[in-house]
Amino acid sequence: MIPAYSPTRISREKYLTKMRAGRGAPFIKVLTGIRRSGKSTLMKIFIDELISSGLSKDKIVFIDFDLDDGALPQTHRELTDYVNSKYTDLSGTLLFFDEIQNVDEWERSISSFYNSGADIYLTGSNSKMLSSELSTKLSGRYLEIKVMPLMFSEYLIFRENTSDSIESLFRDYCIKGSLPAVAKMCGTTSEELIPDSISGTFNTVYNKDIIERHNIRNPATLSNVIKFLMRNVGDRTSAKNVAGYLTSIGQKMAKSTIEDYIQYIESAYLVSHPQRFDSETRELLGTSDKFYATDLGIKHHVSAYRPDDIDGILENIVYNELTYRYRDVAILSVGNYEIDFVCDFTQKPKYFQVCYSLNGESTLAREVRPLSLIEDNYPKTIITYERYPLDDIDGIRVVNIIDWLLEKEQSI
Repeated sequence: MIPAYSPTRISREKYLTKMRAGRGAPFIKVLTGIRRSGKSTLMKIFIDELISSGLSKDKIVFIDFDLDDGALPQTHRELTDYVNSKYTDLSGTLLFFDEIQNVDEWERSISSFYNSGADIYLTGSNSKMLSSELSTKLSGRYLEIKVMPLMFSEYLIFRENTSDSIESLFRDYCIKGSLPAVAKMCGTTSEELIPDSISGTFNTVYNKDIIERHNIRNPATLSNVIKFLMRNVGDRTSAKNVAGYLTSIGQKMAKSTIEDYIQYIESAYLVSHPQRFDSETRELLGTSDKFYATDLGIKHHVSAYRPDDIDGILENIVYNELTYRYRDVAILSVGNYEIDFVCDFTQKPKYFQVCYSLNGESTLAREVRPLSLIEDNYPKTIITYERYPLDDIDGIRVVNIIDWLLEKEQSI
């Protein structure tokens, strides 16, 4: 069934541009990301565009496999039979499958449709669908489009009818998060439903994308692993730390099992972690020990918001923004020091430090020192919440986080 047009949909041009560019290209287009990040809406907006441009509805198949509908295809055989019953020739047909991972052995059907000349768009809420499933059948023949919750610049579009100050909107963004549905409810009569909306999203990810998918037999311990990661965003974290925490609350678990749980949590897009490079050898280090929440609203649902968390929250926001702009984001070890983030390190690096304030000599020295040890002439930036009187310290740019978030992207 073709989704009905909705005038309340807000376009997110970065992703739509990639979807348009992919039309007719010899790749399966796969939109990935956490549930409720907007993948389905993007797919529906794109379908509306195609129909408006003159494409016949008869050339489009759309199925939302996340609907609780027993009549929907459940297996690859049922899906293949369904599509083949509608078309004897798939050449020139556009197939849109939402949350395709819910179909058993779905990749077998997709491979068949692709080889028959269909133009295919998929969404999925688990990163493993690419690394271990689709890539096995179609290595090199798919294009991933990673869809994130709203960046602050997008969030402002969703909140454009408010009279709140930009500082107030930023506080909402920090605490309530950046899921599109939440942004739409902020400042409306539905605002009191925001906690329920966030809870519902988390519970769906928790139950469908982790517990059911990986057959978790100890959900109470899984819940505490998630809580530990969310409570410690931006802090050094390891399976050993998690094991110590679990032991302290009477839940012992093997390090290998904890590592598996962390991998499952990441694959469901609840958290992610940057890689770590060594500045001197320029080599990728084997371990990375910092995790960041995909959505701060979910983080605060799992681990209640505390004002003392502000440094980690700001760092989390910058990490997500850098991932959106540059994709390749890493931590940089500089001798005994650390630079919060480096982007495009092996090409044209850009270095970033994040802090609440530069007031105080010790804080200023702490943030400047690692950047000053980098001898190249690539851009170095300190991003702060409290405004600093100077916008440059010995060639290092200083910028307020709201101003920085609203700057035009330098890279896509």
